[in-house]
Amino acid sequence: MNPILKSLSWIIFTILLFLPSLRVEAGPETKSYSLKFGTMAPQESAWTEIPKQVLVPLIHEMWGDSLKTTIYYGGAMGDDDDIIRKINLGQLQGCCCTNQGTVKAVPELSVFSLPLLFQSYEEVDYVVRKLRGRIRQLYEDRGLYLLFFIDTGFLYYFSRENPSSIEKIRSHRVFSWFGEIQNDTFNSLGISPIPVAITELSSSISTGLTNGGAGPASWLLATQMYPYINYVLDPPLFYGPSTGFIDKKSMDKITADLEKHPEEFAKIQKSFIEFKNTVEANDFLDRRNVKNDLSRAAGKKVIGWLKNQRCEKPSDVQALLFGVFREAEPIWVKSVRSFESDCLEGFSRRGMKKVKLQENDLQELQNASRKIWKKFSGQKYPEWLLSEILDLLNEFRAGKKPGLKNQ
Repeated sequence: MNPILKSLSWIIFTILLFLPSLRVEAGPETKSYSLKFGTMAPQESAWTEIPKQVLVPLIHEMWGDSLKTTIYYGGAMGDDDDIIRKINLGQLQGCCCTNQGTVKAVPELSVFSLPLLFQSYEEVDYVVRKLRGRIRQLYEDRGLYLLFFIDTGFLYYFSRENPSSIEKIRSHRVFSWFGEIQNDTFNSLGISPIPVAITELSSSISTGLTNGGAGPASWLLATQMYPYINYVLDPPLFYGPSTGFIDKKSMDKITADLEKHPEEFAKIQKSFIEFKNTVEANDFLDRRNVKNDLSRAAGKKVIGWLKNQRCEKPSDVQALLFGVFREAEPIWVKSVRSFESDCLEGFSRRGMKKVKLQENDLQELQNASRKIWKKFSGQKYPEWLLSEILDLLNEFRAGKKPGLKNQ
């Protein structure tokens, strides 16, 4: 192709891709609604396997081109900050975000990343389930709908040099990428972290610019940092959620448009009815070549739920879309955590040593952590939110575990 024409074609493609779009009209007979998501997660990862292989294809089979959902993987739309900016501009409608994007969108959720707040995933699950309604409202207050709440993961301290004491860690060249709470936690221990962009962490370790820092085990594998790491400190220092959300205005606009155009809703309704009356879980999963047991389990659960749903009014389209993610979430969480466990076991087999702090060092870390809790209370997150989380943790740890229900 002529170089000038090639350049012109690329410019036109870029303009069309980033024009604010909820609806693309392709002629008088057809109307298509479009939802575009960005994520930093790689196309092949524990975070993307279930949506890529199961959820997005299911949405397509339910509604075809009437409601198209597209996810741009691997940072194709930039980092979390870029994605959120594009949502605000109308160029994207949703984000499948890491902890950084979650906190950027809803700053109050930084409370989940406080040092040594959670001791296990069971505690995380208990708190999230009990506070689900509150969390959902925090998103809506920011003009967003929460789609799912899974894990970025627990952040362990990984290092080249032995981290068996706070004093030894003070001599490390510690990277920091997780935000102000992480920076201040290290500072409170007398550690001056080196700020490094998430995309440059691997090179900072491999070149010796840094030799330690906190991150999720699965992320250590994904960034290929693990060959340069000899030690992992147990317990983990931080927890980080990973969430998916969609612009409320964009989603509500689709519902309103369907109410104004009943003929368009009728097409979507007919498509859904045909889908739920004919879809068979194993056939769908086989056609998609879904082999992973957890992915198949998620597909069967979602399809089983969809077969019992109705699409009688335009607002049901939104409810069905949200339900697809909600029903898959527990198995999706299990998949991400299973991958994290596999990573830690793999690191151990390769010779990475697990190290525990002595009691006096652990006490110093706990004291510093509680100072961070107090410092940011009323600043990054409301005092009531931390108070409720601590009450729930005390309740869980005391063995008081009443029936859990999503709120």
